Amino acid sequence: SLTQKAVLALDRLTTSSAVYATVVSYTVPAAKAAELSALEIAASDYTLAQFRVTIAGEVKFTDKKVQTTFNPTFPEVNLKAGDVVLIEAKSDGATSITVDGAIEGKEVG
Repeated sequence: SLTQKAVLALDRLTTSSAVYATVVSYTVPAAKAAELSALEIAASDYTLAQFRVTIAGEVKFTDKKVQTTFNPTFPEVNLKAGDVVLIEAKSDGATSITVDGAIEGKEVG
């Protein structure tokens, strides 16, 4: 029978760069599948932070700002082995910001 394992990838980025850098990422392991449940993005300064989210090679949005913690949910989004979920952020090139990101779901297989 298939086993299921919770996925919770959490990390932090502190940057002043105007070039995107990884906040957190998750790659589905070989011989596994995964279901993506939710993302969470929080920043120390929402007026400066810009975000890009990529799921399984598809950029869902880029150069977006939010006013508060952003927590999109995904009912039954299936990912295959090797697929990557990536949250990236950047600042204005001068001011340091801190961004937290989380990826939630489950591995199957």
